[in-house]
Amino acid sequence: MTINKPFVRNSLIMLFCGSALLVSVVLSAIVLIAQTQKTFDRLVQERTVRTRASDLLRLLQDAETGQRGYLLTLNPGFLKPYEDAVQQIGAAEKRLTAAVSDLNDHPHDMSGLYGPIDEKLRELESTVDLAQKGDLDAARRTVSEGGGQELMTQIRDRMQMIIGASDAAIQANVGKHAVFSDRLQFIIIAAFIAILVVLGGAIYIIMRHVRSLTEARRELITLNEELEQRVAERTQDVVRANQEIQRYAYIVTHDLRAPLVNIMGFASELDMSLKDVSAYVLADGVPLSQQQVLDARTAVTEDMPEALAFIRSSTSRMDGLINAILKISRDGRRQLKPETMDLRDIASGCVASQQHRIDEIGGEVNLALPPFKLFSDRMSIEQILANLVDNAIKYRSPDRPLRLRIEAVRRGRLVDIIVEDNGRGIEPDDLERVFELFRRAGPQDQVGEGIGLAHVRSLARNLGGEIDVRSVPGEGSAFILTTPIDLTHALRSLSA
Repeated sequence: MTINKPFVRNSLIMLFCGSALLVSVVLSAIVLIAQTQKTFDRLVQERTVRTRASDLLRLLQDAETGQRGYLLTLNPGFLKPYEDAVQQIGAAEKRLTAAVSDLNDHPHDMSGLYGPIDEKLRELESTVDLAQKGDLDAARRTVSEGGGQELMTQIRDRMQMIIGASDAAIQANVGKHAVFSDRLQFIIIAAFIAILVVLGGAIYIIMRHVRSLTEARRELITLNEELEQRVAERTQDVVRANQEIQRYAYIVTHDLRAPLVNIMGFASELDMSLKDVSAYVLADGVPLSQQQVLDARTAVTEDMPEALAFIRSSTSRMDGLINAILKISRDGRRQLKPETMDLRDIASGCVASQQHRIDEIGGEVNLALPPFKLFSDRMSIEQILANLVDNAIKYRSPDRPLRLRIEAVRRGRLVDIIVEDNGRGIEPDDLERVFELFRRAGPQDQVGEGIGLAHVRSLARNLGGEIDVRSVPGEGSAFILTTPIDLTHALRSLSA
């Protein structure tokens, strides 16, 4: 048996070259991975700086909005967002400073930022103090002089410079990250080729590669199917969001406009009544006719009190509408805090809080809930169930005792929580209407503003779920809350 020396020699040369190429590829990959990690870390740091700066600017704007609202209306409700924002500004400044200090060679100029912020806070505090002490004119005069606006403009410009610098740094690091990724991909391909040359197992490699492609194709088909499903879900979400925007636009243009029209009309009536009163008061000894005296008395005793009463009623209505819209808006901004909870305990607590009302009407509640663990936002789940139980009691049938049933049905990663009653039921045309803000269905014999179920739907969608209803008029209704069993999956999906 003879040895094929050229084959051996060429094989050794190929093995040596392949090994040298493989070592160089590995070293290059290690260097690129280190550079990529460094770029990614810088990207995260700049993103943190941008977020902290945006949070600080938002808090300042919230504080200023609360101050302006309080000075305009003297409504103590505006002090709550003002005080909350002021309390958080100090911590936000520290977080921003800490985020900037984490950058070794940061381009952010922080000088001249905190001084105007402190001065702005003093201006806000002084005007609010003046208003609370009753010197509203001085407070408003301070605001109208424009010093606070100039400070806010200076702060906003400085914050925008910081945010802009972070955006530029983020963009630059994204570009670097892409370059390093492309290089790393090239090196990986080269390493694959080197392994093919060194090992020489062409048939085995090809077969394995074919199998990999087959598996990848199956995964791609599966991913495409999931992607189509997710696209359909997102499209449905967009359509649903557009419909909600249209409904809110209708509320703002219609429901808020009606009280304004009343206010304008009765303000005109006040103006006309004032003329009659002025003629009487400013007569200066000039004899007045009996009709003029009668008109003045009617204006004071009837017309003006009636107009003021209607104006107060309209403003109260507007305040209620605005507060309801703000309540639902706050639900969307509240940070969810998932925690493990027992669904039966939650439902039992909601029923217990209404047990005295249930006992008064001779009602009965059946909790058909096995021990079931749910990882979700406790406050949202409690508010949803409390609203549904309250509605079942409020809209019970007068012809029979209340029978309420709460059960849960698991469907994969979702759970349907069903609250079913034997109440008066809902007409088919009103099944969707009951979830609209300020819209009520059926006989209006109960106190309410049409906010509860709109609030429930807002909470359900914030959890990545939905609320639906099926009903038979005269027999009862069943509200079905569909929500993820594990909220973290929904949050990751929404983030993606």
